[in-house]
Amino acid sequence: MTAEDEAKQLDSVTDRVQEKELDASRANQALGALSTTASDGAAAPAAIAVKKEDVDVIVAELEVTEDEAAAALRAAAGEGNGNIEGQQLVAAALRRLVVS
Repeated sequence: MTAEDEAKQLDSVTDRVQEKELDASRANQALGALSTTASDGAAAPAAIAVKKEDVDVIVAELEVTEDEAAAALRAAAGEGNGNIEGQQLVAAALRRLVVS
């Protein structure tokens, strides 16, 4: 095989790699657009306020960290579109932690 043939083969391989990279970047852009569209209607989980007492109950019952308890409360509140409060919210967060 001549040097010219080898150069052509190398170019064809690098062309395929570049095409795959472009496809991956397009896929990432599409996923980013989907995630922003999906989250437009719901409050961001970090924006949901949780009560310290609720976090303490979950930490005492399941022996998880405060961060895990707060995240579970936020997730449970987000699933209920902010309509659950008090004992129902704590119960939903406890269920979420036990099941996961």
